[in-house]
Amino acid sequence: MLKKYFMENKNSSCCNKLSLFVSLAAIAISASTYFCKSNKVEEKQTDSTLDERVKSIVLDFIKQDPKSITDAIGEGFAKKRDKELDDLSKDVTSKYTEIRKQAIMFGKPDSKNIFVCFFDPLCKHCIDFQKTMIKLIKAKKDATFKLLPVGVLGEDSVKLAKYYLAVYAKNPEKALAFIEKIVTSENADQKAIDSALKDINITADDIKDLLTEGDKQLISNGMLAEKLKIPVVPATFFMKDGQEAKMIQATAVDQILPLIEELQPSDTEKNKPEQKQN
Repeated sequence: MLKKYFMENKNSSCCNKLSLFVSLAAIAISASTYFCKSNKVEEKQTDSTLDERVKSIVLDFIKQDPKSITDAIGEGFAKKRDKELDDLSKDVTSKYTEIRKQAIMFGKPDSKNIFVCFFDPLCKHCIDFQKTMIKLIKAKKDATFKLLPVGVLGEDSVKLAKYYLAVYAKNPEKALAFIEKIVTSENADQKAIDSALKDINITADDIKDLLTEGDKQLISNGMLAEKLKIPVVPATFFMKDGQEAKMIQATAVDQILPLIEELQPSDTEKNKPEQKQN
């Protein structure tokens, strides 16, 4: 679900070529219009004939250097996307006080490495992120995770997100164990939810009223995500030591660990949390 936002652009002249392409098209239109007005025979030409002439000029230009056109268009889209992500990151930074109040928090509360994540409990990449979070917390890595559950994949997601919020409101320490049970279960259905609640010694009656509050919180999270124009889930932002938030494309331990420990990519293997042998 999480899409690739960032693209490598090797041809620095692409934008210039795209501008040239647009300019040629404009010249073609102007020239065709001029000749239509100056020639009585051409005046009888229909708009469709004019369109065909412009199309012919444009297609000839594309045929001469098709790669430049596709590269230029790709670079244009990439720059537009990068700007949108930069604006989104700035908005998350400006709304951080509101985010902090609404989020459920795991990890070290005083850490300077802060991850803010809007996620759907049933989204595949969101599940990967949750598993990574649990591994890093168990490894006692220096990080705080501020999560904002949203239900975007249907009624099952909404229901599970409400349980996340209700269990956290009942007992934040047990909430992490509840999430671990859910993300490692084959099916996150009601049976899995009941089993996870039993494992952490919380009954359905214990959180009955909290589920109603969880519903309200979920709506509030959704409104905040809409206000920020969150494009996809998981939408993860990294903030380090009070710096501006940056949206990241990361769900695995070896992607997130370098951000926490300022490692080089080659160093991540030896710093991964140890995996227990079966």
